[in-house]
Amino acid sequence: MPPVPELQARLLEERQLTKGAAGQGLALTAEHYFTSTTHSICRFDTQWKLLEEKAIRIDGVNHLGAIHHHDGFLWVGLLNGPQDDKYDKANDRAIVAKIRASDLSVVQTWDITKDLTWIDPVCFDGQHLWVGDLRDLGIHRYRTEGHRLVRDGVLRYPKPMHFSQGLRVVGKKLYSIHTFGEMKGLFEFDLPDTLTAAIQQPTRFWKIQETTMHLEGFDFIPGRPNEIWHAQGKQVDRYELNLSNP
Repeated sequence: MPPVPELQARLLEERQLTKGAAGQGLALTAEHYFTSTTHSICRFDTQWKLLEEKAIRIDGVNHLGAIHHHDGFLWVGLLNGPQDDKYDKANDRAIVAKIRASDLSVVQTWDITKDLTWIDPVCFDGQHLWVGDLRDLGIHRYRTEGHRLVRDGVLRYPKPMHFSQGLRVVGKKLYSIHTFGEMKGLFEFDLPDTLTAAIQQPTRFWKIQETTMHLEGFDFIPGRPNEIWHAQGKQVDRYELNLSNP
């Protein structure tokens, strides 16, 4: 494949979290910043002061992934990982939850285990839900049919990118952050009109530093389309992205 153009990502700030954490991902609104750990969701003000942390407990799953906010609700994917250092693949499950942002209560869940078993990031664009999966590499698109989620396509990316750790859809662009493969960083894709089995090549990417841990979820700062916050455990990092083609 041809080389993917690289644009500059300038680290502006490393913010330590005195309370709460951002070990999996984050979702930003004009009023509140939300983060996810493996077991809970935290709500902060926009200066990263912790307002609330709530454990998310859903039968059959024990691990939260990177989250997304849309129209007053948080979307999160959950899997069933090891417990007490023991793991049985037969217990694999994948559940998507919709959570009310105002009180962090779970209002609806969908079990998509028949399709996927090791999910992490999700993003709801208002029409489709996008889900990243490790065992079936790609960004899986779902539509709602009544009370069901129905998979209706997959955006397949190059295998050297490995597993997506965070997703965002902005207009006709999809952004996905990757860390464990040969291709690392925040990648941009043009969303095709029709998803096919063809491998979609990223149009450009930004290198994001692993300041305290491997790359995790991110979100664009409301009102600043060229800036993101990036989850780094007990720290969050703010970047300015060059959006001009090289």
